[in-house]
Amino acid sequence: MADTSKQAWNEVGSRFSSVGKRLADRYQAGAKDDASTKAAQHKVEEVAREIGNQLDRALDALDDTMRDPEARADLKIAFGALGTAISASVNEAAEAIKNRGSDPTEPPRPDDA
Repeated sequence: MADTSKQAWNEVGSRFSSVGKRLADRYQAGAKDDASTKAAQHKVEEVAREIGNQLDRALDALDDTMRDPEARADLKIAFGALGTAISASVNEAAEAIKNRGSDPTEPPRPDDA
């Protein structure tokens, strides 16, 4: 994965961590300064940190996968299959539209019984 892409995702993780901290700070400011508030703030911070860690792991896995020549070949084949499926769907839709215009009989309407 390009360094700029990784930096961009690191920035995403950092921003969400910052939002989590602000949320925890405001939650704490709105409540009494007791042990349960501090525990809740700590849990929010832990969750934000864990989200960042999981995001890092996912990006590392994606980076490792994209460096694998076999994975890149599989991805190329997958995108080729996607293109073929889209093309076939468009061709079928075009054929159905073309045939509908040449058929003088209308199919029965669903509300005709």
